[in-house]
Amino acid sequence: MSSALPPASGSAAYAPEAPKKDLKKEYAKLKKRADALSKEYRGELISLEQAKKAALRAGADAERAGREYDDARADIVRLASTTYMTGRLDVTSIVTGGEPDGAIRDATMIEHLSRNTGRRVQGLRTLNDQAAQSRRTAETKLEEVRREIEDLEGQRARVSKLLAKYKPEVTKTRAPSGGGRPDGASGARSPIVGNSMTARMRTALLAIDGRFGPFPTIGCARPGDPQDHGSGRACDFMESTGGRAPSASARSHGDQVAQYVISNASRLGIKYVIWRQRIYDMRGGGGWRQMEDRGSITANHYDHVHVSVL
Repeated sequence: MSSALPPASGSAAYAPEAPKKDLKKEYAKLKKRADALSKEYRGELISLEQAKKAALRAGADAERAGREYDDARADIVRLASTTYMTGRLDVTSIVTGGEPDGAIRDATMIEHLSRNTGRRVQGLRTLNDQAAQSRRTAETKLEEVRREIEDLEGQRARVSKLLAKYKPEVTKTRAPSGGGRPDGASGARSPIVGNSMTARMRTALLAIDGRFGPFPTIGCARPGDPQDHGSGRACDFMESTGGRAPSASARSHGDQVAQYVISNASRLGIKYVIWRQRIYDMRGGGGWRQMEDRGSITANHYDHVHVSVL
């Protein structure tokens, strides 16, 4: 029976030809490098964080699939050791001995065991394939993290100059003497929700709004947000509201807004732009990067252009 089973999860037939990498150790090494970069590059390396989370999920899936496979295989081996397939259950004596009715019941039981075990073996092969696929996915995601880290590490000299040019700013808590909200933008063409931000974000907001507004709304400060909305360094320029996908014209408008921000990033002190489930981080090697699916139009930034400043 054991020869009919898919291989054990540690066997050569299950593993790739090359020795398996320890996914947890690989992730720990990459995480250490990523954390150092986040600190050095003034935090919130969104695309890298997304890649890390995807790799962590894929690694957990691979571990779970491997455990399910090993458990199912052990169950079948135990079943085989207690049935007629191992020789411990004498089929002839069961069928020919005793009363005819009992023999029929026992024969039916043996047939059921045979069919049931066949199904479980087939299910085991499916689990084996799923475990192997989960591991391949985890390795692919880890490779994405590695490439992202290498790209960011290669930008150190340029990013160092960028960060030196744009010193950190914080929002002020005291309202202006003339009234109004602390650090709020005035004179905007669009309604602003959470009208509190750093001076650099205010400059960027007024430049974008002055050229492309009015927007349905612009969302800025978000108390409690651990990222740039919470520190006054980000605003969302909405192209539609209510979680609805923007129209074709609004989407084209968003494309223009995003491109304007990218083209003027150095002048405005832009850190990154997110639009349509893609991120353009000025600290990286350049270009749009696809982001992981967050599950909704708004979470995936299909209805607004997110702008963060240094």
